[in-house]
Amino acid sequence: MNATAPVFRPERERKLVFRGREILTADLKDGKGYVSLSSLCEAFGLETHSQRKRLARQQSYFAPYTATILITTAGGPQPSLCLMATAVPLFLTGVELERVKSEEARQLLRSFLDEAHTVLAEHFGISERGELQFLRESIARMVAEQEAFEEAISKKVEAELAEIRRAHEEKVQQIRDAFGNLRQQVTRLETIAGPKARLTPEQLGQLRQLVATLGTLLQENGVAKPYPGIYMDITRLTGVSRSEDIRQEDFQQVVDFLNGQIQALTKKGVQQPK
Repeated sequence: MNATAPVFRPERERKLVFRGREILTADLKDGKGYVSLSSLCEAFGLETHSQRKRLARQQSYFAPYTATILITTAGGPQPSLCLMATAVPLFLTGVELERVKSEEARQLLRSFLDEAHTVLAEHFGISERGELQFLRESIARMVAEQEAFEEAISKKVEAELAEIRRAHEEKVQQIRDAFGNLRQQVTRLETIAGPKARLTPEQLGQLRQLVATLGTLLQENGVAKPYPGIYMDITRLTGVSRSEDIRQEDFQQVVDFLNGQIQALTKKGVQQPK
């Protein structure tokens, strides 16, 4: 890297243990974190010199992400080439596995590259994990839509049931009103055409007495059997078949008729009953 690059003093130094190996890190005043390139290469089984050369070849990209920082070592603070922590994943993806001698380091890098591959695929929505996430989102969306649909159906059913209940109540009320009107009509019909109160025993006794008086006058004036004719006249007058069925409301009319007949016979002599 550039030999004239400034050397920074870290605000804080830390050690990150990875697979039993220490990776040295440093934080600068600007809050950005850096990783010691030599300790990173040692942890992943990489040759430090060749990785420094690779960074130099790719300086056009990695230059903004590298810094020379005083890192504390056993021999005291030493200027160390460091790589910004956010650039470490991209840096490791450029490692050629064929050049890594350690099988353990190769397997570790391969796992890291697989993870980086998946993360990038997820970013573009083309990985299995991305598909699973898409499925989860789709299912969640379907569940939400189903719940909304069920809620809408429930409200619609409740509204329809309320309308049915309202229509039912209206029908019931109409039936009640109809029966109420029918009862009123029946009451009126009973008043007009229903059974009437018949004559009391006292009225029947009075009627028989008038019939007997009229019958006696008719017999005195030559009518042999006057009674059937008298009863025929009063039943025809009241519209009944028997004198026992004469209604109270017709009683006075019958009395007036018989009294009229009696008075006519008394004054004018013998007359046939009308």
